[in-house]
Amino acid sequence: MRYGAPAFLLGWLITFVLICLGLAGVTEVTATTPGSISGWTSFPIYLVFGFPVAAILGLPFAIVIAWPLRRVQSQWLHVGVHGLATGAAVWTVMTALGGWTAPVPGLLFGSLFAFSAAAGRASVIKLVARRNAR
Repeated sequence: MRYGAPAFLLGWLITFVLICLGLAGVTEVTATTPGSISGWTSFPIYLVFGFPVAAILGLPFAIVIAWPLRRVQSQWLHVGVHGLATGAAVWTVMTALGGWTAPVPGLLFGSLFAFSAAAGRASVIKLVARRNAR
């Protein structure tokens, strides 16, 4: 499968925005202190500060995931692999940073990132299919 730069960047951008929306939602739900910043107010903050992280870590990670799949024709296999690999990587990092004692927060964040990565890849299926039909 040949992605092409527009499809690849659009999938990455959708993934990034979904992650920021998910983090804002988590912040909104878990904000317990009165007067603390709400999740929806923090959404622009996540966008601004998350962009360099997503560009430096997320883009190369997506390329590394996509590279071995270039000969696989099933678009839905691509979606599943992107979701599983991203979720597993985030779970591993979050759980390792937590000292391996509390895997549940890592699982929740890993699930958010996995869903976002799968949705971002699924959003460009038609673009990738059109590019490969030429």
